[in-house]
Amino acid sequence: MNERTSSDAARPVGINRRDFLQTTARSAAVLGAAPFIASPRVLGANETLGVGMIGVGGRGSYHLATVLGMINQGEPLRVVGISDTYGPRKRAAADQAKAKTYGSYHELLADPEVDVVCIASPDRLHVPQALEAIRAGKDVYCEKPMGHWSQFALSKQFYLETKRLGRVVQVGNQGNSNVAWQQVAELIRKGDIGRPQHVQAGYYRYGDWGERMPIADPNAKPGPDLDWEGFLGDAPKVPFTVDRFFSWRKYLDYAGGPCTDLFPHVLTPFISLLGLKCPSLAVASGGIFRWDTYDREVPDTFNMCLDYPEKLSITLVCTLANDYPTDPAIRGDEGTITMQGPAFEGGFESVTFIPRKGERKVIPGTIPNTTLLHWKNFLHCVRTREKPVSDVEFGFHVQVAMNMAMLAFLNRKVATYDTEKQEIVL
Repeated sequence: MNERTSSDAARPVGINRRDFLQTTARSAAVLGAAPFIASPRVLGANETLGVGMIGVGGRGSYHLATVLGMINQGEPLRVVGISDTYGPRKRAAADQAKAKTYGSYHELLADPEVDVVCIASPDRLHVPQALEAIRAGKDVYCEKPMGHWSQFALSKQFYLETKRLGRVVQVGNQGNSNVAWQQVAELIRKGDIGRPQHVQAGYYRYGDWGERMPIADPNAKPGPDLDWEGFLGDAPKVPFTVDRFFSWRKYLDYAGGPCTDLFPHVLTPFISLLGLKCPSLAVASGGIFRWDTYDREVPDTFNMCLDYPEKLSITLVCTLANDYPTDPAIRGDEGTITMQGPAFEGGFESVTFIPRKGERKVIPGTIPNTTLLHWKNFLHCVRTREKPVSDVEFGFHVQVAMNMAMLAFLNRKVATYDTEKQEIVL
């Protein structure tokens, strides 16, 4: 990273209310799909797609269950095979899906029966595996975060190569498939709150179970059933421990804590419905304030503020020491929108519109199965070559925001984004 003082950073460019609303109206991530780069082969609506699963841990097993559920409902799919760095997990998933197993994910990508790949491995492996997948001619469902907080250059390469090769990539920011957000987008498009100026949201949890993941076998060791080198990928080469392998979300080498694990859920819908791209500036604070009794490295408290060139700020806060929630809010110069309900990406029970003048209005919400909707959108786009609702460009914009905040936090500096060079500057 090049160092630069804050006075050297480019100042945000202003935008008027009409231009902002026009930009928002063009946001395809919430409101529909747009034509994608042409593919050499357009699949028929009833042609069976072969699915390969890379990573079948907690989230990967949920994706596998989703795919099998769609197959049971008549979706023309077939799970071809399973790859995972842990043998018992891989074989159990293969038995469930009646699929074959591979010695490594490279073998899965070389299989001509595999048309689409679901990547749900640890965060640090997402981009390297996805890059290989698109080069092998596969379309990809890539779990969030799109990449590790240290992999900005690799994430940008993945974005650019996906566009060049014309592959379909859906990043697992499934909030973009949540139809409940269309109600919020409609209020903004109509100009009901004026020009949005400030977004405030949070993620609250009591417990560290998201990072202190279960140890499947305390006596596990590297060997034929545990691919330690495959797990490490491009991470620093360190001695094996069962904690690093099974509870990898505790460690900065493989994860980023609330910033990259939880905030993609929170941030995604706002970037989508407001039509935002990369932040101009990011600051972050926090630390390990509650769960400091073991070798946890990622923070359990994280707060970040993103400034965007459209003269709009997004503030996100998180604690894992208290699960009392606050309502997400979008504040404009003519009114406010808040969302109420138990879930975030999964939906909300109601939307409240509070104008500066006049009566507030409460609109019923909905809580759909966003993972299923996200898969259906992905498969539709694989067949039609349209752009998914959370395509690689959108995923890259989310990833830049996460990377900026994480680097700002770790370095205790302000991070800015150079749009001309497409670089993060500290």
